[in-house]
Amino acid sequence: MVDLEKKTYESDGFSVEAIEEVGCRLSLRVLVKPVQAQKAYQKGVKVVNKQISIPGFRKGKAPSATVIGRHSSYVEQEWKEILIQEAYRGALDAVEIYPINKESIDRPKIVSCSQEEGAVVTFSYEHYPNVPTIDFTKLSLPEIEKETISEERVEEILEQIQSAHATWEEVEGRSVEMGDHVEISVETTSDDPPKPLLSHRRLEMAEKKMSPWLIEILVGAEIGAIKEGETQIDPEADEEAKKNFQPASVRVEIHKIEKPTYPEVDDELAKKAGADSKEDLLKKIRDDLEGAARSNQKQKQIEALDEVLLETYQFALPTSLVTAEKKERLERKIAQLKRDNFSNEEIQNKKEVIEQDIEKEVDESLRLYFLNKKIQEQGKIQTTQEELNQELQAQIQRNPYLFLQSQKDQAATQELLSRLASSLVHKKTKEYALAQTLGEENS
Repeated sequence: MVDLEKKTYESDGFSVEAIEEVGCRLSLRVLVKPVQAQKAYQKGVKVVNKQISIPGFRKGKAPSATVIGRHSSYVEQEWKEILIQEAYRGALDAVEIYPINKESIDRPKIVSCSQEEGAVVTFSYEHYPNVPTIDFTKLSLPEIEKETISEERVEEILEQIQSAHATWEEVEGRSVEMGDHVEISVETTSDDPPKPLLSHRRLEMAEKKMSPWLIEILVGAEIGAIKEGETQIDPEADEEAKKNFQPASVRVEIHKIEKPTYPEVDDELAKKAGADSKEDLLKKIRDDLEGAARSNQKQKQIEALDEVLLETYQFALPTSLVTAEKKERLERKIAQLKRDNFSNEEIQNKKEVIEQDIEKEVDESLRLYFLNKKIQEQGKIQTTQEELNQELQAQIQRNPYLFLQSQKDQAATQELLSRLASSLVHKKTKEYALAQTLGEENS
């Protein structure tokens, strides 16, 4: 049996006993002291006095004794409502732990009440988690090396640039071979009607660039042929992907075979790619790869920090949030399985394992959410209008349609700004936490 934490709080007119229960539910037993109970009774009398009419007296001006004598049950009812309201407010002021929402509050109950002995009122509610203060000096991360930029990777980028500026010649009179570039369309025949996966997409027949099952279908196929086959899981996929994979029947149409003629990597190609010269292009490629490597290293460090935070700081979560999140995730996963053509029987067989996975996912995601909120509070992290404007401009440059939309729909623009602000705060919070953990200045 779990020992529940119990605390007592004292304030003017109230004594509060608080018990922290499972799932962030706080149960309160509020003793309303006699003086406070008597004041509440007199308030009840005044309320009733203003609502009734007694011959010989103006409304609200009748003597209290007369009001009580004629309408004692009405006064008693009003008094108890006032007691409940004042006990509720007094208890919250004393404990300074507030309900997560109105729906989480159980209706307060009066256990006993009298003007001579006071009253006892009980109620409970769900509250946000009590997240401990994060001590970054006690956190340590595993060493995560930055990826070394190889010449092979530089060559891959150069090949992509060459491919983007290549000239293409159609090949006729033979079937598909390894090394070809083929234009194909793919649709699933497991769905009714069939669902398109690719439409007139050019792909290179190379083991590193095409799934083995698609290579098997295409090699030897003639132009204009329509071939059928079945998707297969990538042998290098992770265990989670393998566990959830469902094969699908597909139909593949071969539109044409093409042969590229690649341009030389010289100053002319460099200028087409936005560089001043071949040397400048190579430098830009290496700089971009170096920047991506630093970004990737930081992302892995942040992921490692998340794991350390989850392992170090354990705390209870509100039951209602956990339940709602589990329900939503389960519905999403089952919907995805249905889209992946799993039968109802197969889904039912997987359901228990899915629910176990979801339980862990929800616990970690919610705890991480509240840990990030705590870090944001500790670091006093917020965004400036200038940062928000810069991010909005960057978004518009990546997607000019956003600018046109912002001119037509102010509500949509405000929603976008709200999402950007939230995203920026999240990013700054992560960077602040990482810098504090590594003992660096957070710029």
